[in-house]
Amino acid sequence: MNDYHRYVREGKFEEMWQECDDPWNADKEEYNLSFCSLATALLVEPNVLSFGSGTGRHMEWLKSLHPHWMGSDIIGIELSKTAVAIAHQRYPWQGHCQEDILTYFQRTYDTGGRAGTYLFREVLWYILPDWAEIVRILKAKHKKSLVIVELSFYDEQQYGLEYFNGPDDFIAKWPFSIEKIVREHSTKNQREGRIMVAGRI
Repeated sequence: MNDYHRYVREGKFEEMWQECDDPWNADKEEYNLSFCSLATALLVEPNVLSFGSGTGRHMEWLKSLHPHWMGSDIIGIELSKTAVAIAHQRYPWQGHCQEDILTYFQRTYDTGGRAGTYLFREVLWYILPDWAEIVRILKAKHKKSLVIVELSFYDEQQYGLEYFNGPDDFIAKWPFSIEKIVREHSTKNQREGRIMVAGRI
């Protein structure tokens, strides 16, 4: 079973990873070979925190492009216990933390070190109510780190428009400096498709 959309709409990520073979087709090699993903791979700096890391496939792909990285140079933060268990089984050398993203930042507010890169890959739509507080913590505690967001938009999209009404609005509201923007659009109005925005805190 691979129709994950119902689980996503209902916020049932644990059930999604239990019932769906490969949500987002993340295990397929071509999933990583977009201009956005390749730009991320070129920009990303060691000591990466990858939020919404799933089963670790993308982390493994990134590490393969940076063979000098140690296992501790990229750590996954993932909400689903099932996804983390699969990641540990497939890639036992990877580091993963099973935790909600905002909870992670709150828990490590005074004790956590500064990562080189904070990577939010196709996860922002699911943490919109927490995004402002995450940004506040990043600005307070993680200055000079790199933030990279990869995000998909859709022509007929209904969800999240009160936060970002399309890719232009997302870029206009980007809360950090901008070092790189990559846009891949599949429709003429330059709305549907993926974007990657990277910037320094």
